[in-house]
Amino acid sequence: MNALHGITKFYRSLTHPRRGGSMILREGMSIEVVVMRLVALSWFFLCGSVAFGALSDQARRYQEAWYLENGLHELSRAASAYRRLAETEGVEPSLAARALLRSGACYRALGEVDEASKVEVEARRRFPDQTSKLASYRIEVLHKQLDEAFNVAEDATASQAIEQFLQSLDLAAVHRICDWCYRQASEKRSEDPLGSIAALRKAIAISTYLRQIERSAFAQKVIGDIYASLGRYEDAIAAYRKVQDVFPSAREACAWAQMGVAEAQWLRGRLAEAVEAYRAVGHDYPGQLPQVLWSHLWMGEAYRVAGKLADAQAAWRWVLEEFNEPAFANQLNLAARLLGQARPGREVKMPRDEFANDVAYFLAVEQELQGHPERARRYYQRCVQLSKDNDWPQKLAERALGRLAQPK
Repeated sequence: MNALHGITKFYRSLTHPRRGGSMILREGMSIEVVVMRLVALSWFFLCGSVAFGALSDQARRYQEAWYLENGLHELSRAASAYRRLAETEGVEPSLAARALLRSGACYRALGEVDEASKVEVEARRRFPDQTSKLASYRIEVLHKQLDEAFNVAEDATASQAIEQFLQSLDLAAVHRICDWCYRQASEKRSEDPLGSIAALRKAIAISTYLRQIERSAFAQKVIGDIYASLGRYEDAIAAYRKVQDVFPSAREACAWAQMGVAEAQWLRGRLAEAVEAYRAVGHDYPGQLPQVLWSHLWMGEAYRVAGKLADAQAAWRWVLEEFNEPAFANQLNLAARLLGQARPGREVKMPRDEFANDVAYFLAVEQELQGHPERARRYYQRCVQLSKDNDWPQKLAERALGRLAQPK
């Protein structure tokens, strides 16, 4: 009843009777003041008179600032109001922390990045316990600051801006935010591939700061894969090259990135450049045996497509002569079949990993070489079915299916 009585008394203070009992605003009182006070009073009604009695002035001032920000969109006034509240003596810490962070958000929306950063740092310095509980806000600020950093022309300046922000956070929080960014990138890949790339760039910046070099390198390669799946082959090649330029110590990722360069060259119709890129895998990364083996299998196929069957057979024969490890038995059996040297008991098994579509493709090639186009067509279809997110070699299989569908 006390709350209801307060609302009635407050409403009457804003108006006075007129003809027919209708009410109008008191003279000299602006509509925005009325609305701000009504917003503040609604909090009073919801929280009850006891809670409001303890925090009435602070709560009212926060709600007035909130309405300036979200109701009137007067961001400059809102930022100042939030800051004045946070600087009030005896203000409740969690409310002050929120006020400072909202002030920073207003400054950012106004494009006043330096002032926003100053306020956010002040919030973390004065109220570390309170700000540490605001995970969603920390992620929001991080994304905005990373976006600002990526918009800086010079990479060195961008890296410095990112590092300065991350240094202001505790290490556990940085790890959580990093994992969150990678999850966001993964979730967006199918529906919003370009959005996935933006999330990956942020994730790479953070994981590199955390010295997770292998993780960053493979994430950079994924950016190349996404561009390739979109048909943006020049961007894909640039992304793959960046793996090698920025993360040269991540040899495994660099070798796969070199494979990506070859694939992108092939898909853009440059078979000669693709062959040289495949050859560079063995030359530049001789210790990365899986990549070297696959590069020669694919180099042979590039030669075959170009009409150079002798060169194709030489590449496949090299695989048989240079590799004898049991771990590569499936690929060796595949090379043997491509050369027409299949042996009983040495069947090619369909792996349950990301290379299943590669194996299906080469089994289709084997059938083409043996003059069985219908069998080849079934394996090419299997390759397409096994591919995900336009993964290599899906586009090659689709091209082969189109070619086989043409009348002789």
